[in-house]
Amino acid sequence: MTRVGLLAPGARMSLARLAGLLIALVCVIAPALPLGPLAASPPLPLAVLWAAYGWAAMGETGWRAPFVLFLLGLLQDQLSGGPLGLFAIVYLAGFLLGRTAAAATRSPNLLTEWAGFVATMLAVCVIAGVIAPPALGGAAGLGPFALAATVTALLFPLVRPLYIVRGATV
Repeated sequence: MTRVGLLAPGARMSLARLAGLLIALVCVIAPALPLGPLAASPPLPLAVLWAAYGWAAMGETGWRAPFVLFLLGLLQDQLSGGPLGLFAIVYLAGFLLGRTAAAATRSPNLLTEWAGFVATMLAVCVIAGVIAPPALGGAAGLGPFALAATVTALLFPLVRPLYIVRGATV
């Protein structure tokens, strides 16, 4: 028997994805608003990387996920005053690396998925460390990005159900 309605796996996944996308959007926009130090990044997480990893882990194969990640990266670049494309590259790299990590750690348990996400975050930090200094004229320090990545990785278990919905198909 097929379940229909709001509690069907497809509907749960759609609602979770929408909530996850809204969290990512808020985390992109909030640092640009005069909300004080708690809305800065860091300590605000790089929530777009949760979406990137979640979409990769759920097997998103279409063009929508990379396109949305690219747009969110461009928006963050514009709002932060950085060079256009820097965060877009980082988020797309997170999506591609997340595919590999999610495939290598394909398991329904939290620790395995968390390990895949942490591995993705470490690789994204390396990529950011390579591309940020030339993009920012050598004035880039990896410290703030690494701190935001650490906060993002530590919070992953709390937001995982928004991005990785078990029992649902893409």
